[in-house]
Amino acid sequence: VFESNEGYVFSLHHLVQSTVLERLMCQPHQLSHKLSSLSHSLLCLLPHSEAEIQRSLTEDQFMSLLPHVYSLAEKAVWLRDDESCVSFVKVACSIALISQHVDVAAFLCTEQLKAVEMSTKASNFRRVEALHCMGRACQLHVDPQAAHMHFSNAMQVIKRCGEHEKRAMTDIYSLVLESLAGCYESQQMFMESESCHLENLSLLKEKPQENRHEIATTLHNLATNYFSSGELQKAIEMFEQGMEMWASDSSSDPLRVSTTMVCMGWCLVQSCQYERALPLLLKGVAIKKECLPYEHFDVANSLRMLSTCCEMMGEVNKAMRLAEEAHFIALSRLPRNHADIVVFVQQLAACKRKTGNLDEAIQLIQQCIPIQKSNLPASRRNLCTLLNNLGLCYQDKGMFREAMRTWEDCLVARRSFLPPDHPDIGDTLFNLGKACEKRGDVVAATEILKECLSVRERCLPPHHPSFTDVLGALGEIAVTIEQYGEALQWIRRQCDILMAVNSKSVQCYAT
Repeated sequence: VFESNEGYVFSLHHLVQSTVLERLMCQPHQLSHKLSSLSHSLLCLLPHSEAEIQRSLTEDQFMSLLPHVYSLAEKAVWLRDDESCVSFVKVACSIALISQHVDVAAFLCTEQLKAVEMSTKASNFRRVEALHCMGRACQLHVDPQAAHMHFSNAMQVIKRCGEHEKRAMTDIYSLVLESLAGCYESQQMFMESESCHLENLSLLKEKPQENRHEIATTLHNLATNYFSSGELQKAIEMFEQGMEMWASDSSSDPLRVSTTMVCMGWCLVQSCQYERALPLLLKGVAIKKECLPYEHFDVANSLRMLSTCCEMMGEVNKAMRLAEEAHFIALSRLPRNHADIVVFVQQLAACKRKTGNLDEAIQLIQQCIPIQKSNLPASRRNLCTLLNNLGLCYQDKGMFREAMRTWEDCLVARRSFLPPDHPDIGDTLFNLGKACEKRGDVVAATEILKECLSVRERCLPPHHPSFTDVLGALGEIAVTIEQYGEALQWIRRQCDILMAVNSKSVQCYAT
């Protein structure tokens, strides 16, 4: 019954209401026993993700349970049943968190924390659980510092526990580690985030058969951390391990598998491995369309990534259709001035640039820049991507002065929050160097392009395709200034990489 769409919410309502009706007929100790049983049942029945809610019942149906569950918590207080009270408040709190009702979640998380602190029987497990819920509520409120504080406090409680108690709370210990890792990653503290993920993997691998889902999820999150820090090869390796873990379990949630597929595909796109990325993105998008409502934000985001892959493979018309579809879905969910809309407009602008509609592309990008500036610092990475793409449009129009000024701003901004050897910094340096070359300043161009090459050598594998454009540019400049020996060195190295990437490359023989 619980697995059916209507049966789930009906069963919960029935459990709650029948117990409330029986209250007048029971002795207090009998009601206390019933409340304890009910609180345990409700905790077991709670869905664990937003996706599970969408597959089982509507948000309004789920939220309608809140007053019933909260009234049970009040009755548990009346009976001085601390454990049941904490359980019911946790259920109500989880409903609000999963449904992302921010104000309700914040109030209930505070109530949960109070209930734990007032309880004389509350265990360390309950304290950690309450602090973790409070941190999640702060994340919904977009208060990363408060979230980090609560997650850190939860970790301190865990660290004070003995080994036996730690093993008994493995699940919540794992959740706290992943939440703390997410906080570190959002603050660009990638090494600290990596440390949390690795500690969690070590914890989960003590029982690998029981924790396959959790291990796959942690590998996915670790890969995302590596991707954010620019370590693309490490990210791909972690995504591959995560995919293997999902494949080993026939009961894996297809939606979670599709998320890893799409993210790995996107990582491969950023690594210029488009032919490997395309089937992953196509399959991931198909699964998401099957499992989620068409207008879901994840569907739009996956379509955007697929559009980018098609664009980079030269299928511009297909990329344009996908970009327009993704933009249409995103607009059905978010207002035009929302910060998350920008990435969809950005991809649309990139497609328009490739089809020669430069004025439309520039107009779209310029509309987005003020939106991103109003959401700093959270949107600084997207703002830099906008500036980089705006510079490309200016360059295509022959407006080299404007392009250089835009890329200089982009470089300053990227260096303010990214590691010095991040691939994005290398991309901006390459664009800036090429602009200098086209303006005739070969000395400055050579210096900037060599710096770009140095950055890419530190963050990319030796035969990465991204080396070919900078080596080719350095070779062309050396030929221009009649430094033929140096030019030959650059071009031979470019040929070696092209041959390693694709032995039949026409570009290789042309070079």
